[in-house]
Amino acid sequence: MRNNKNRLGQQSQTPADAAPQSIGALSYTVPTEFVELPSRGVFYPEGHPLSGQDTVEIKYMTAKEEDVLSSQALIKKGVVIERLLENLLVDKTISPKTLVVGDRNAIMVAARISAYGSEYETRITCPVCSTSLPFAFDLKADEVKGGCFDEQFLSENKLLLDDDKKTFSLVLPTSQVTVEVGVLTSNQVQDNEDNDAPVTSALSTFILSINGDANVNTVRGFVQTMPAKDARHLRKIYQELAPNVDLSDVFQCNACFHSEEMEVPLNAEFFWPG
Repeated sequence: MRNNKNRLGQQSQTPADAAPQSIGALSYTVPTEFVELPSRGVFYPEGHPLSGQDTVEIKYMTAKEEDVLSSQALIKKGVVIERLLENLLVDKTISPKTLVVGDRNAIMVAARISAYGSEYETRITCPVCSTSLPFAFDLKADEVKGGCFDEQFLSENKLLLDDDKKTFSLVLPTSQVTVEVGVLTSNQVQDNEDNDAPVTSALSTFILSINGDANVNTVRGFVQTMPAKDARHLRKIYQELAPNVDLSDVFQCNACFHSEEMEVPLNAEFFWPG
């Protein structure tokens, strides 16, 4: 939920020396902005362009980016978002595949706001009475979140931070196994989405070791027999721990008055207004 402390794009600015784009006899300067990174650059390896960086510079979307979003070939290959990010990132040494998931999401939200505005209109089907209703998310209200930077959250959930590896360890409540977890990148999430076993695949990806054993087969073997209570607990902890953008809002059904927290779906359709 939102706490109104850290607003996305708070540090945005447009430099005066943005490169002009020629259009026939006309010349249009495509603005750029600096987007706040939820990760604060902490979870990138040394030598990565975003290691230790609080912000990243992106350019505003143009008709060229709309071509990317509309490309049936790119949609079929499942690389629309990756190609879009390649176009938007000013520093071309940054690979979209290596972006921390929360940073990727922050860039997508900022690009959507600058291109089409902060209101994202959609329709939501009530999970209780099945009534379909219009709903508008206010993207400007989205803020940066991440329990990884909250000492109280880490203490309450008995999470231990390894400063060198930038990983976290905790003891699972049922099995009493100690697991070490890391922050996912965009490429790892895409691999899980393409997998027929998304839950166990995701757990196997962000769990780095079991009781200090980092062998891949050991991790996968444990995940396959992991108590459901532990799996749910770990997924909840990870969701609150990982740096990201809070894309949730409370939907209330006008028909049955059911209330539920919903999230903006971040896909290619997210960029089209209306």
